[in-house]
Amino acid sequence: MTPEGQRLLDTIRAQRGKPMAMHEVLAEHDPAFLRGYNDVYNAAQSDDRGLPGHVRELMVMALDIVVGGSPTVARAHARKAISLGATQSQVLGAVELAALVMTGRALSYLPTVFEHESA
Repeated sequence: MTPEGQRLLDTIRAQRGKPMAMHEVLAEHDPAFLRGYNDVYNAAQSDDRGLPGHVRELMVMALDIVVGGSPTVARAHARKAISLGATQSQVLGAVELAALVMTGRALSYLPTVFEHESA
């Protein structure tokens, strides 16, 4: 691994804890891409974005659920949201909204499946 790749992993570890496997692969094979990804991550997670930290974490958790991300990652975002002031009720509400979006997506297939005119 290059010194830059190791430095990036050390930075991620200091900012967020244990790096994900994708971080490790990118650090070894394409540190420039990892640097760009980490810059985008840090910008999106910045308090300058106008959203309180717990709201950002709830949103990321819900989006992870909707796109089929890892339950472990969703749990990490839920825990971080709680550490930043979210309640368990708010976490549950975000999960329920994710379920609503996922259900709506599934139900949107009904007109096509049943050959409805407006499909």
